[in-house]
Order: sequence, then structure tokens, then C-alpha cells
Amino acid sequence: MRLTSITLLLAIGPGAALAQDQERFDCLIDPGQVLEIGSAVDGVIDQVFVSRGDTVKKGDPIAKLESKAEEAQLTYAKERAQDEGPIDIARSKVALLQKAADRATEMGKRNVMADAQVQEAQTNAEVAQLELRSAQMDQHLAKLDLQRVEAQLARREIRSPIDGLVITRMMGPGEYVYSQAPIAQLAQIDPLHVEVFLPTSMYDRVKKDQVLKVYPAAPVGGEYDATVSVVDKVFDAASDTFGVRLALPNPEGKLPAGIDCTVGFPAE
Repeated sequence: MRLTSITLLLAIGPGAALAQDQERFDCLIDPGQVLEIGSAVDGVIDQVFVSRGDTVKKGDPIAKLESKAEEAQLTYAKERAQDEGPIDIARSKVALLQKAADRATEMGKRNVMADAQVQEAQTNAEVAQLELRSAQMDQHLAKLDLQRVEAQLARREIRSPIDGLVITRMMGPGEYVYSQAPIAQLAQIDPLHVEVFLPTSMYDRVKKDQVLKVYPAAPVGGEYDATVSVVDKVFDAASDTFGVRLALPNPEGKLPAGIDCTVGFPAE
């Protein structure tokens, strides 16, 4: 609802110079976004680390699924990835057979050893080199498998994707979670979104990145600067209005979401 500057002047008093220079419109302060946090995999919840009203940072743990089998797989994968034994054995074999091949080659040049024996020694050295490469590849694959197991285990830890506030905790330890079952609902409260509908006659007066004054309703009150972030390009013909969204900084979380407000526009 539009409040004219004359009405504001009568309500507040002749000494309020600011009211004479503004037109105010009803608005609503909403969370920046509201998210329902679920799990990427199905399973039984082992722990839930948050409760209603808790503040969380991006990356903070929300919940953890039962993961004993995955943890055992991780231990096995780490042992395989760190095992240098096959590579050490292959390197020793390469060194031994390469020396034998070098001796055989030298003896072949002096006609002390038959060509067939020289070729056999050289072939054995080449096979040992291939076995070393195979052992190195096996360890490389083991390290890739370790990354896969770590990724699988990480999917069983549900973390917050935003800085925000826990609105509701929907599930607890022992409950079975699946893809359509949210564990908690989070709200981003910095920045807040201010939603206001203006008459289409004001369309040319609203610009993106414009800074306007927002006045939350009682009992919050006060005056805050908000920046226009969205100006709708489609009008509502039925009401002859268009929507505008403003970003209202709330770094300390003092302002609540879901409260009525008015936004002031400079009067023409």
C-alpha cells in the first residue's frame, strides 16, 4: 500500500523533513534463501549436529550417516595405496636382471656367450622393466581407488552449503534418510531480501543497484540501507504493479526475516 508524503507528514509531524521527501510502500523482509538439506545417499542417520535456532557456517556438519562399512573400505584402500612393496621388489628385479643383461651383452661381444643366451638375458631385463611399470600402475590405480572411497565416505557427511540459521530439524539419529527426505531446513539471513510491489508508473524511477531506505515494522524499527538487486521486467496487469527485490545486509543477524516493512522512494 502506498503512503503519500503528506500522510506521513501529518502522522509524524512537521519537523520530519525526511518524510516530506519520500514516498513509502509496503514491503516484506524475507530470508535470502530457504533450503531443505538432504542426503546424497540413502542410509541410517548416526548423528545430527544441529538443532533449531543454531547458527551454521558454510561447510559445517549437519548430520552423519552410519558408515562403518565405508570406513573399513577406506582403511583397506589406504593400505593398498601406501604399499610400496611390489614396486620395491620390481625395482630390485630390474636392477639384478639389467646387470645380468649387461654382462651377457659384453660376453656376447667377446664370443664367450651364445647369442641365444644374450638375447634371453636382455629379454628378461625388458620383462622386469614391464613388471615395474605394472607395479607402478597398480599403485596409481590404488590411489585413485582411495580417492573414490574417500568421496563415497564424504557423501555420508551432510554439510551446510550456506552461512545461515537452522529453522527446523526434521530427522534425528536412528531414522532412515532417502533422497526425498530432508534432514533440516536452513535460512540464509545475510543478506535478507526485501520484496516490494510498485505501481507501473514508477518503473522508470527504479534502477538496479539503487540504494533505498527500508523501515522494519515494530518491534524491530529503525532505518536501514538496501540495494535494488532485481527489477521485474514483466508487469502484473491485474494489479498494475511490478515487483522489486532489494538486498538488505545483515552481517550480525540482528534483523529477523518474515517481518513487514516499508521502503522509502525519493518523492518526485
